[in-house]
Amino acid sequence: MLRERHHVDAELLVVGGEHGQPGAASDPELARLRALAQQLGVEEQVRFVGQQPRDALRYYYSAANAFVTTPRYEPFGITPVEAMACARPVIGSEVGGIKSTVVDGVTGFLIPSRDPRALAERLALLAADPPLANRMGEEGLRRAYRHYTWRSVAQQAAAIYAAVLAEYRAATPTSLPTL
Repeated sequence: MLRERHHVDAELLVVGGEHGQPGAASDPELARLRALAQQLGVEEQVRFVGQQPRDALRYYYSAANAFVTTPRYEPFGITPVEAMACARPVIGSEVGGIKSTVVDGVTGFLIPSRDPRALAERLALLAADPPLANRMGEEGLRRAYRHYTWRSVAQQAAAIYAAVLAEYRAATPTSLPTL
């Protein structure tokens, strides 16, 4: 769709899979994606690089023009934060933790899960407007460092515990000992 409808030639790097092998035969999802790329005639534009060491991921994020994550379910949304910390715009499914880490229209775009048309439209928009992509990347970088450093996450967790404790104390009769 990106090439046919929007005239954008792009390369897709698929990072991940089992055992760190780019084409691990034991990974049924990678086999399915390979077959799909071949069926769609885009196998020359898709590279499967396998699972990468944690310390190497920043190089993949930094080399990308955009980071895409479109799972059907994602409880945490950590990989978008990692990409934002590398100043990359993120396009992600409106699911789970991705909804709270990516700010639609600010740090990237949220799209419906399983909507390749919406994905192609957002990628084409970023390709056509590099200043927009740069602004979103910079906003993502600011967001990642404002909300997702170890210090800020610890402060947020401590604030939640303090609020729960205050609520407990407020609901506890004064004659009972408090924690």
